[in-house]
Amino acid sequence: MNGIDRDELDEVIARTFNEVRTAVNTHSEKSILMYSQALRALVELRQQVVAEERDGS
Repeated sequence: MNGIDRDELDEVIARTFNEVRTAVNTHSEKSILMYSQALRALVELRQQVVAEERDGS
């Protein structure tokens, strides 16, 4: 994936995971749903980036 820095993506994933954890701790259902969906999308993107790097090597 051109233009996507894997390290920056990892940082965003970690921050989003922390937001999910905070939402769970505060029992915020809307935030849990929102951040969980974002985290799933980011993890999927990360998988695509790794697969592309593997194919390009």
